[in-house]
Amino acid sequence: MAVPSTALRQGGVALVTALLVVALATVAAVRLASRQALDVRRSASVLDRAQALAYAEGIEAWAARLLRRDQLDNEVDHLGEDWAKALPPITVPGGQLSGRLEDLQGRFNINNLRTPDGGIDAHELERFRRLLTLLGLPVEIADAVADWLDADLEARAPGGAEDTEYLTRTPPYRAANRPLASLSELRLVKGVDAAAWRKLAQVLTALPEPTPINVNTASATVLRLLDPTLTEAEAQGLVEARGRKGFASLQDFLAQEQLAGRRLDTAGWSVSSHYFLLRADVRMGSAHLPLRAVLHRDETGVHLVRQAQVAAP
Repeated sequence: MAVPSTALRQGGVALVTALLVVALATVAAVRLASRQALDVRRSASVLDRAQALAYAEGIEAWAARLLRRDQLDNEVDHLGEDWAKALPPITVPGGQLSGRLEDLQGRFNINNLRTPDGGIDAHELERFRRLLTLLGLPVEIADAVADWLDADLEARAPGGAEDTEYLTRTPPYRAANRPLASLSELRLVKGVDAAAWRKLAQVLTALPEPTPINVNTASATVLRLLDPTLTEAEAQGLVEARGRKGFASLQDFLAQEQLAGRRLDTAGWSVSSHYFLLRADVRMGSAHLPLRAVLHRDETGVHLVRQAQVAAP
């Protein structure tokens, strides 16, 4: 008996409808599963980062205790002390962590250029010019940095720069006319390109108050600021003479044969430090957290000056 064409059409529509419903249900199920998997991964990532941050803060607490203990033990800071020894990679549940401290007073503090009244210290500016020469960089950078730091709006000659220079850039901005909050701010200053920045970042720091240079942790290049005639070999000899135990006093340092008979620029040098940089690195699951923290040590303890999570390499 023949099936009416109407019934065939109805059956076909029902079959197509059923297939469409099944297809839609499959797509919805796949999307739901994908979204659930994404949510799981996102939740795991958030948890990994939270754990990494907790470990990084733990390293910060470790560094503070180490610096405080050192302060109570002696008044001289050198590279043979416990604080200068890197925390080797340590395996923890789910990841790995490491950390190390650096003495920021082994560098030239760029904020030493600015005086309390907003002017520029001529003595410190000349030191900075000498440092630029030692690094093979244009000395005109010193004028641009001085203009960035000083309170006035008058550009120095020949290499200075104020708002009229920076407002023509894309995007435009103004000179800070205040101490640097971070050394990375130098990248905004006229003449400080990527190549210059890489050199300056090795020997400069930006601290919130004037600081002396620690002769026990300064590099040979920074030690050459003592005297324009001091050679690299002589400065390296001073580094070797201090060894791992450093000089017990500034007088012991100045008595070294490399410095005999010289008219030395002895202002602003020391054998102790109060500012340190913590470099912490934590890997936890999918999270990688490199943390940088500036720590200040005074008679009351160790305090956090600033903290930054840097881009992972």
